[in-house]
Amino acid sequence: MEREVLLRLLAEEPGAAFQACRAAIRAGAEYVVWDDTLPADQLARSYSRRAQHMAKIGNPMLGGAEAIEQLQTSGNRPLRIGEAKVANPPTHFQLFLTADASRVVACIGIDQR
Repeated sequence: MEREVLLRLLAEEPGAAFQACRAAIRAGAEYVVWDDTLPADQLARSYSRRAQHMAKIGNPMLGGAEAIEQLQTSGNRPLRIGEAKVANPPTHFQLFLTADASRVVACIGIDQR
């Protein structure tokens, strides 16, 4: 996916995680969007467990609650997964896009310190 396309898609969605990810990609962060898809409800279960773990160790996920809610309401709809990584401060963004990559459904930012 071209950088400008992803930047436009991220700008279409409200929320701190979307804004932070967009700023990181605009600043040159490495990113990838894979072609394979997974059912949204499977992703919701997985990321719900991850959010619980992250909260337990004191590292909340930016946009995590909103993303999990969006994944849950998406049912078994197939979603593509992407990620962006920033070195300073070390941050990992997890992206969830529609199967045709026409919309970013959810975004999570995770501080890697």
